[in-house]
Amino acid sequence: MCHNQHMIQKTKLTYVTDTYCIWCWGFGEALRGFADANADQIELEVLPGGLLVGERVQAVGQKEGVLESAQRMTEMTGVATGEGFRDAVQEGSTVLDSGVAARAFWALHSLAPEHGLDIAHALQHAWYEDGQDLHDTAVISQVARDLGLDPEAAAQAYAAPESEAQAQAGFERRKELDVPGYPSLLVYGPNGPQRIGGAKATPEKLTAAFQKIRSGEALPTDDAE
Repeated sequence: MCHNQHMIQKTKLTYVTDTYCIWCWGFGEALRGFADANADQIELEVLPGGLLVGERVQAVGQKEGVLESAQRMTEMTGVATGEGFRDAVQEGSTVLDSGVAARAFWALHSLAPEHGLDIAHALQHAWYEDGQDLHDTAVISQVARDLGLDPEAAAQAYAAPESEAQAQAGFERRKELDVPGYPSLLVYGPNGPQRIGGAKATPEKLTAAFQKIRSGEALPTDDAE
């Protein structure tokens, strides 16, 4: 059957996400289900954005309503957060910096470029489940281990200037995309990029919207949620 595989034209998607976006954590399960179900039809690129950069970088204890937002997300999506996360928020000293998170993403991505979605999920898991600080190289090594990657190579890549450069380049690219916020999943169909997904996304809803865009149909706006 292999000869037929090449005849399927894969559709490109860009997933604009941020490690510190609670709604991205809520969306991740539906997105991974969709990606698995449509693996033969999609080429998915993960692009970490810069939600908390510059003046928005601060200790989690200084941010308002973090646990309330998490609670709302869980009520809407059914996706939980962990005790480690809640403890870290209450303790308050962990600094949330999307630049650091993006650097960690690109470091791990350099070791496993095919696994962008798994890497994004693993980094979010480190925070939203375990309350781990991504400034800590040992945390990056542990995430690598959990992904089946070489922890020492991950630590080296995390410290390398290339990962920082990729993070910054990704933030610049994000600014050029027509996305209102995070998470945004863009499908590059015949009519240009269109956004699918939303807080109540399921793999089935995403697949239906994806197939419409692929076939050149315009989505009604309510399909985007």
